[in-house]
Amino acid sequence: MSLSISNIVDIQLNTVPKAASRKDFGTVALFTPETGNAFADGTTRYVYVSDYSEVVNLFGSTSETAKAAQPFFAQQPRAKQLIICRWQKESRQINPTSNGLNGGVMSATLEEFKQIQSGYFSLTVGETHYDVTGLDLQDATDFDSIATKIQEKFTAVSLTNVTINYDETGNRFLLASTNSGQDKSNLIFYAEDSKKDGEYLGSMLKLEDGQASRKIGQNGLYIEAESPVEALIATLDVNSSWYGVLFAAQLTDDQIIAVANWSQTAKKLFGLNVLRDDQLEWNSTNVIKKLYDAGLDHTLAVYDKNDSYPVSSAMARLLSVNFSANRSTITLKFKTQPTITADDITATEYQKAKRLGVNVYTYFDDSAMLAEGTVVGGKFADEVVILDWFADAVQKEVFSRLYLSPTKIPLTDEGQVILMAAVEKVCLEGINNGAFAKGVWTGDSFGNLVTGDTLEQGYYIYAAPMSTLSTSDREQRKATPIQVAVKLAGAIHSSDVIINFSR
Repeated sequence: MSLSISNIVDIQLNTVPKAASRKDFGTVALFTPETGNAFADGTTRYVYVSDYSEVVNLFGSTSETAKAAQPFFAQQPRAKQLIICRWQKESRQINPTSNGLNGGVMSATLEEFKQIQSGYFSLTVGETHYDVTGLDLQDATDFDSIATKIQEKFTAVSLTNVTINYDETGNRFLLASTNSGQDKSNLIFYAEDSKKDGEYLGSMLKLEDGQASRKIGQNGLYIEAESPVEALIATLDVNSSWYGVLFAAQLTDDQIIAVANWSQTAKKLFGLNVLRDDQLEWNSTNVIKKLYDAGLDHTLAVYDKNDSYPVSSAMARLLSVNFSANRSTITLKFKTQPTITADDITATEYQKAKRLGVNVYTYFDDSAMLAEGTVVGGKFADEVVILDWFADAVQKEVFSRLYLSPTKIPLTDEGQVILMAAVEKVCLEGINNGAFAKGVWTGDSFGNLVTGDTLEQGYYIYAAPMSTLSTSDREQRKATPIQVAVKLAGAIHSSDVIINFSR
């Protein structure tokens, strides 16, 4: 027996864990109070949809969910993913369901079934095995009559708690227990070949394992009503990947304030449809003015006189940015909104909306466009999203340097350089995608940066020497703070052109 080569050369493979994922700023969550086919049970919180037809199939073409989703999918380019999430606006009783066995789509024709003179298959229900034999299908007139003949054989072998029916739409046979709820004694298992005399039918009926799908019955369930914020929190607990927030319903003023506050804290962007004229008024009773006074700049609002869900289009366009691409950042102003009718906005309405930071979709001469591309309060919406992206990306990059390092990062100036390099990596991404650019720093001075200096690179990173650490921070292995200055590139929204001439 030879000796192992590891006695001479010993290899140890250090595995590298997966880095923390960045937040996906191209994912929008649309919350709906409608059940449709998506939320028939009490546990499903969300479903992914890839196009408008999927929404229609799940909720119907006349549903509020479809109306809210259509402007999203009509926009080009748009955010890459829409998730439809359940908002249990009203309490609901879900009826119990039965155990079942759904056959696969059949390939055999009626004529092939009519060749059967003595068909059979075996079925186990609960712990009891049943042999269904002697099926003569020669005089069957359709698939429903085949189901009737099988049902008669069920009765003959005392299998009285299972029914079989033909589903014409799905072209399949469906077996179901007559008792509802969770009941192991009525579980229906796949058809099997017990090698009886005659022709085996389990495969033709598509009831075998690999062809059919079993259904497990569920007890009835009462679902309590929840507030919009409770729906947001419940969904966030099971899926945190989304950034944009939309509702396929009109919210009350109190609900708007609650969702706007939650979005501000959770760093999500809330899309609000402004449909009432009084929501443009500069007074303390106006809910939009309350958001303005509270500085809730994570609310994107669009005023519209005719359409119920204009913000779906604006949100889809704003969050279409791929931050990894070159010169990919955009401004929301000037964008069109397919399926949304441009309003005839008066100069007074325009100024009222602009003062609050509410967007309008209207004509400038003959060009329909969204203006002014702001969030409530007047900040530009693209800058809010850029800064959220930057903060998330820096956090994940610095954490990944610590988490993925196979050896410790020392609490020294050399170790701090490693973390500063992670920050610089994201700053360079911001330069590449057009978020940041060279410019004059007008903020407070820190490090070697003085107010009025030009940020030649568009960013500046500083950390005090580790020798300045306090004893308590050093004992806790806490590095000196990393401070970052970035100069937002902004966007040109207007221009004055002076024309001189002479004769």
